[in-house]
Amino acid sequence: MILSKINNKFLVLIIIFLLVIFRLIPHPPNFSPILAVSIFAGIKFKNHFFAYMIPVFAMFISDFFLGFHSGIFVIYTTLLFAAVLARNFNKIHTASIFSSCLFFLTTNFHVWIMSPSYSKDILGFTECFSLAIPFFGMTLLSTFFFSYSFFYVYSFITSIPTYQKI
Repeated sequence: MILSKINNKFLVLIIIFLLVIFRLIPHPPNFSPILAVSIFAGIKFKNHFFAYMIPVFAMFISDFFLGFHSGIFVIYTTLLFAAVLARNFNKIHTASIFSSCLFFLTTNFHVWIMSPSYSKDILGFTECFSLAIPFFGMTLLSTFFFSYSFFYVYSFITSIPTYQKI
């Protein structure tokens, strides 16, 4: 128990700052804490605004530096739904699995629709999704790793139980 109470607004700023930094430094493809933060915020925060907007703000700020792209709406919306899923499931492992699957399905559907590299038939759809499977493994791994890390590190430094809302 290092801290007994962390101000929620300060915590939100720290999380956003760390997410932006993580997105700006080199990292393996799809190995990112962004879905994990959606899950953490969705489960931990009583305040719906914090729960839904933390990952979106972090993505927006980092996209300002990295460059905006055609998939922003799909990705941001998926992050919002991941927080909603986490609020409804209220379990780290279930939210991690469903959020990773949702991210895989929505983003790869967007790639299939928008990319001229894939034919707009069942063969192109199958090709797009099969080529994305290795990325799914990294998404799932990072979501589990970062989700459990966030929850247990936060519980350790604040002595607030893992699933208690803040």
